[in-house]
Amino acid sequence: MEDFKVYLCVSPAETTQASQEGFPLCHMAYRIGKDFRLYRSGVGVNVRKGIMLLSNFGLEYTEIYSSILLHDIKRECDLRGYSGILCDFEKSADERLIRFLYEAENMFPDLGIDLYVPATYADHAPKSHVLISSAVTAGSFVESMSNAIERYPSQRIALYYDPICVDIVIPSPSGERTTITRSKLVELIREYRPLSYYSHELCSYYFTYRDNANSSHFVLYDDERSMVRKLETARRVGIKQAFILYEDVRQYIEKLKSFQSN
Repeated sequence: MEDFKVYLCVSPAETTQASQEGFPLCHMAYRIGKDFRLYRSGVGVNVRKGIMLLSNFGLEYTEIYSSILLHDIKRECDLRGYSGILCDFEKSADERLIRFLYEAENMFPDLGIDLYVPATYADHAPKSHVLISSAVTAGSFVESMSNAIERYPSQRIALYYDPICVDIVIPSPSGERTTITRSKLVELIREYRPLSYYSHELCSYYFTYRDNANSSHFVLYDDERSMVRKLETARRVGIKQAFILYEDVRQYIEKLKSFQSN
């Protein structure tokens, strides 16, 4: 599967183990902190190559934008040999982050450093890669990916694998759903012993059950099989890159080996 690159997103504690798997890494050790400067946590001195994940988690609204952040990031990329910056910005319409992206786009691509942004910020960073979530819970996964390609050139898109695990009480006119943990999923399967089915439209598995209050439930979830199918589908429609949390796939990392770049 050439021309399709999978990045493992890793915490500092996971770096040593994940680096042995043969995939490029996206390092989740950076955030925008006090005085709008770059903060890092737990990055080993020997960490080299891959991509920096830059979070705005915990950024105070009182912090004033500073262009010094750009120079902090450049210095770190030079030191580590990072080839990209994944902007994990949790909220949209933050004028400071929009300004950062505007300046970053005028600086980093010329240095050979790619930018990756959430879809909510794509219009503010027209030269950057756009992160599209794999968590499709209605309609069609293929259609969702195709719609993204209609909006952005396929070379701009990077899939963010976000495994689904939701419980929906049916009927649900409002579409309300509850995200459940993997342990809760296992508990439900153990208690109700439902038959699981594969949805070709959603590229995920599902089952139904009736609880003790006689309410009907629809559970939609991903596992290693649907993960592989989603990655294969993304590659087939022309997407070239994907990001996956190492924590989500470490138990079945071998299933990803066929996606390793040659």
